[in-house]
Amino acid sequence: MPVAAVQVGMTFQGVVDSIMVGHVSPVDLAAVALGNVYFFAAVVFGMGVLFALDPVISQALGAGDDEAVARGMQRGLVLALGLSAMATLAMLPAHWVLETFRQPAEVVPVAAGYALATAPGVLPFYLYIVQRQTLQAMGHLRPVVWGMVVANVANVGFNWVLIYGKLGFPAMGAVGSGWASTLSRLVMAAT
Repeated sequence: MPVAAVQVGMTFQGVVDSIMVGHVSPVDLAAVALGNVYFFAAVVFGMGVLFALDPVISQALGAGDDEAVARGMQRGLVLALGLSAMATLAMLPAHWVLETFRQPAEVVPVAAGYALATAPGVLPFYLYIVQRQTLQAMGHLRPVVWGMVVANVANVGFNWVLIYGKLGFPAMGAVGSGWASTLSRLVMAAT
C-alpha cells in the first residue's frame, strides 16, 4: 500500500495542477496537460534507470554488505546528476518540439513555458527517487510516504500562490503551476 500510495502521489501532482489551472482558461488547462506530458516524457528514462536501485540495494542488504548499500546510494546520486543534465537538456527545446508535433498554436508558448518552469525540478525529482528506492529497499516506507504527502500539500499551496497571484506574487497561470511543481519537487527531495 505505501509503495502504491507514493506512485499515486507522483501522479496526483499533475492532477492537482490541472484542476487548479482549469479555473484560469482552457488554454492554460491544455498547456498544463501538454507540459506535464512533456516533463514525464523527458524524465521517464531516468526514472527507469534509478528504479534499478531497489534490487541493487536489497541484494546488498540481504548479503549484509553495508559498504555495497552505501556505494549503491552514492552511485544512484551520481546517476541522478547525469540523468538530470540529460533530461533538463531535453526540456529546453519544448517550444520547437511542440510546434513540430503540430500542437495548437495558442497552447504551444504556454505549454513550453510550463515545461521550462518544471526543468529545474528534474534534479530534485531524481534525488527523491534515489532516496525513495534506497529507503524502500531497506523497508523504511514511512519517510517516503511522508515526503510525498508533504510535497503534494506544498504543491497545492504553491499553485494557489503562483497560478492566481496571491501573497503579492503575480498571477502566472499555467507557467506558475510549472514553478509550483518545481518548488514542490524541491520540498519532496528535502523531506
